[in-house]
Amino acid sequence: LARVFLIPVGFGLEALIGSKPRRLQVRNLRTTMRAAAARTASRCQVKARPFAKGWQLSATQAVSPRPLAGLALSERRISSGKGVAPLREMTGGEVIFNMIVEHGVDTVFGYSGGAVLPLIDAFHGKNVKWITSAHEQCSGHSAAAYAKSTGKFGVTIVTSGPGLTNLVTPMQDALTDGVPLVVFSGQVPTGAMGTDAFQECPATEITRSCTKWNYVCLDFNQLPWAVNEAFRIAASGRPGPVHIDLPKDIVSMRAQVPEAVFRKAQTATADAPPMLDMGAVQKAADLINKSKNPIFYVGQGCSHCPEILAQVAKKANIPVTTTCHAMGIFNERDPLSMHMLGMHGAAYANFAIQNSDCIIAVGSRFDDRTTGIVNKYAPKAQEAEKNGTGGIIHINIDKTCFGKVVNPTVAVWADTEHALQALDGLIGTPTDSKREEWVKQCQDWKEQYKFDYVKAPGGQIKVQQVLAEMNKFLHEKKLMENTYVATGVGNHQMMSCQFLRWIRPRSFITSGSLGVMGAGLPFAIGAQVANPDALTILVDGDGSFGMTNMDLQTVKRYNLPIKMAIMNDDRQQMVWIWQRLFFDGRFVSVDNVNPDFVALAKAYGIEAIRCETEEELPEVIEKWLNFDGPMLVDFKVVPDICLPMVAPGKALDEMILLADREAVLGTDEELGTYKFEGLAPS
Repeated sequence: LARVFLIPVGFGLEALIGSKPRRLQVRNLRTTMRAAAARTASRCQVKARPFAKGWQLSATQAVSPRPLAGLALSERRISSGKGVAPLREMTGGEVIFNMIVEHGVDTVFGYSGGAVLPLIDAFHGKNVKWITSAHEQCSGHSAAAYAKSTGKFGVTIVTSGPGLTNLVTPMQDALTDGVPLVVFSGQVPTGAMGTDAFQECPATEITRSCTKWNYVCLDFNQLPWAVNEAFRIAASGRPGPVHIDLPKDIVSMRAQVPEAVFRKAQTATADAPPMLDMGAVQKAADLINKSKNPIFYVGQGCSHCPEILAQVAKKANIPVTTTCHAMGIFNERDPLSMHMLGMHGAAYANFAIQNSDCIIAVGSRFDDRTTGIVNKYAPKAQEAEKNGTGGIIHINIDKTCFGKVVNPTVAVWADTEHALQALDGLIGTPTDSKREEWVKQCQDWKEQYKFDYVKAPGGQIKVQQVLAEMNKFLHEKKLMENTYVATGVGNHQMMSCQFLRWIRPRSFITSGSLGVMGAGLPFAIGAQVANPDALTILVDGDGSFGMTNMDLQTVKRYNLPIKMAIMNDDRQQMVWIWQRLFFDGRFVSVDNVNPDFVALAKAYGIEAIRCETEEELPEVIEKWLNFDGPMLVDFKVVPDICLPMVAPGKALDEMILLADREAVLGTDEELGTYKFEGLAPS
């Protein structure tokens, strides 16, 4: 009976397993479930009768049996009497499908498997686009990129066991990068849970630490609530991933479902943002007005309000630096832009942060890559805090980040747009010369320490050179206004931040906090699917590309016109550098044995060419970016170090600059004279 009857909503199953489930002891629940099902059958007069694909549950007092043969499930309607809302016979899979449609989902990324078939069957012939990836990890990253590039939900559906475990990396990446990713996974039938059945895993136990919320649905009646709750939590506060685990028998069940179930979804929205504490806002405004050398330090929490940020920055004449996820929120061609800060960020941005007397952190969280060693962070702002003439202002919708890394002078718990709108009315336009002198100092640093590199000998090319030529073409042709760039992780990622000028939010799609190698190609796929009329470019390293290049089949399957650039130096160059600097050149596991990337792409039916010299670079860039359809270029580049670099244990302004390159790297025969101590970067 426990396998036949549904546990009613009133039974309070969520009280047993929690909204964020503790360890689900399925074996111990069975006795309780059987007893509850028996009581339910007696009390509610519910009968179950077998169908080809599962069970239909119907109330004996309300349903008049009639033939359903020949009708689509969506058309099988009954009415229980005059004035009563119609019911629709649906499977659990169809309930979930209709719920996600109500939440505005029009695209899903996934991979099939036995346990999830009852759910994916509901997508057959419907108007929700199903994108099949080459691997579940690719599905997760593509769904995340869909969300990153649009601000909408990313949805992925996978099967049980290894299907779900393959999604752990995308979920953790979405959690640390704040991405609203909604995951549905198949699960073995409830009767087999806890028996080590084929392709069974304790899914919600595994995903508990890498999601904002997760839930295993053991009750058909809870499906609508669970879906609404998942979308609500994913979008509330700082966005993040959620996961619903779906036992096969629950999703296979059929029932007569009231239309009102789906109307509930229309009111299920994200939680309201925090109320704005105007006292804190006034304190922040007072500090900004008193300060002489303020700077905005902007994170991706400001992606939805670039206009008000620009308005406030220009009104108060305040320079702006960003994290990598926030590049483009403030137009990097603006004179006030200090571009990206941090470990491999602009030297001028790092100097500005360390010399600022008032740091206004908006939608950012003081990640370690942006602070350097914390006890040497922002000395001028710390001093100004003591004098009451400045300090550190932290504006964020996630109050748990306050004081986690840096203790702010003023914390403003708010939606960044609301806080900036309030500040706009309280911040004055400076009338003395101090602010103008500060801006002039920042621009002098930009000119003195601009990004540069040492050219390779003999007309060979480097990653920086390829990116500079690409940037020139994109801006000259005015293509950057509708371009998305996805990357893997490594030197090519940081050099993309340095040598491309970003002008729109959400246009740089990368793995920030977790640093997932291999995410680049599926990221590019997700961004292209979400933005079919945009130019989508993949800038990848040979090491990262080697991890997920099987997703070329997805590019070919859907003829996605992605332009792929492989920066091929035959090794994991960033790690190679760390081994040279911190381990005296003892190299282990950094050399790549690569395939012929041109032949590999052509094997999938994708156009591909190779570029090796400076002379051919402009022509190759033009041909590649103008090509009608997907195209890959294998750029054979000379390895290099990514500079500037803030070494571990150093302050943000204690950087290794281009002028230090020879002392750091040395020659082919000898190590450099610059000695490194402490832990290598992770």
